Amino acid sequence: MVLAKEDNLVYGFRLSSVGAGKITEPNTVHEPSGIDLAMKLHYLRGVYFFSSEAAEGLTVLNIKEVMFDWLCAHFREMGRFRRSESSGRPYVKCNDCGARFIEAQSDKTLEEWLGMDWSLHKLLVSNQIIGPELFFSPPVLFQWTRFKCGGVSVGLSWAHVLGDAIAASEYFLNGLSRTMAGKEPSRLPYSETSKKNIQKREGSSPRALKQVESVGDHWITPNNHKMETFSFTITSTQLNSLKLKLLGQNPNPAEEIPTFELICGVIWQCVAKVREGSEPKLVTICRNDTKIAAQGYGNCQIISTVEAADVADVDPKSLAAMLAKRYESDEQSLIGEVVDRDDGVSDYIVYGANLTFVNWEDADFYGFEADGHKPVCVNYSIQGVGDEGAILVLPGPNGEGRVVNVILPEKEVLGLKAELRKSDLMVEIN
Repeated sequence: MVLAKEDNLVYGFRLSSVGAGKITEPNTVHEPSGIDLAMKLHYLRGVYFFSSEAAEGLTVLNIKEVMFDWLCAHFREMGRFRRSESSGRPYVKCNDCGARFIEAQSDKTLEEWLGMDWSLHKLLVSNQIIGPELFFSPPVLFQWTRFKCGGVSVGLSWAHVLGDAIAASEYFLNGLSRTMAGKEPSRLPYSETSKKNIQKREGSSPRALKQVESVGDHWITPNNHKMETFSFTITSTQLNSLKLKLLGQNPNPAEEIPTFELICGVIWQCVAKVREGSEPKLVTICRNDTKIAAQGYGNCQIISTVEAADVADVDPKSLAAMLAKRYESDEQSLIGEVVDRDDGVSDYIVYGANLTFVNWEDADFYGFEADGHKPVCVNYSIQGVGDEGAILVLPGPNGEGRVVNVILPEKEVLGLKAELRKSDLMVEIN
């Protein structure tokens, strides 16, 4: 890892807009569902790194020309948010305002960027949020940054209210890649959700959802602590060692625990040791549900919670086993109902309401190709995580190992790094 000052690492910014080549039918609107509005203070930030060879077919002109056709299938993402005059509920006015396109450059090479602190990836993607003027705020922004070596990065800033990581990466950005390869833009599988009469149910408070103080039209999570992000890579060899350490040489098939849960079990215990006296007994787990996502485009994650006592002293294998069984419950529909009760006017968070583990292992982040070349590295993070923090588990390059992004209060980061080293889970920090 190489530390670097942020000043002048990326410069020469140029801002433009790009929209669809066809006009959307007048008065077209999109009403986000309750679960969509529960995520409106969260943002996905993705950065795709391409070699100089791949970048030969990834010019700004080439991308913008393809976007004119591709964005015809994405009229919702090209709109702007409004509020209903009667209820105050946010909706999207599909008025073809387009996406923002940022061009920039860096005097660093691609290799140098990947060798620096991965928290600096925030410089390669827009950190703009929605508001305080909804009608001027694009929910989608791109940043195209050229490096000294000729390589490029493509940054995607995506308002989570539009959809989850599957929607952003597979249905949206990978669709651009397919269109660049000469395929017809495919219309997305939106699920039209109509408002229902929501009956208040006793004891129906989802544990994965937290109401926060009102932010009005400035959609960003109100944190009490300064949050910091760091990343580390777990190689395939390390994963095998972790399984051997926790499960033994010849584990009983009935006791087999998936990789994601093993990683999270260790990290849960490490965070508990750092937060001595206030350990996170209740955690949230988010994972993609590809069956649901194929039927409807939006926020289709399975969201569950798990509770344990004396986490700092429990065997990590036991914690991992508890996490592996949590799929028996899903709070997604309940979260949507709670948000719908006041027409989405109140403000909530999911990531960081509890310590949150996010499973992106199966997301096709490497499906966005340039001239037939896959990105050499992809990194996704979340902006707007609450004070309890979030752990994101991503696929490693070429399907090897895992990348773990940790978002925690700044005061806890050094302690967690020390505990992770003791656990042998973390060797290098990106």
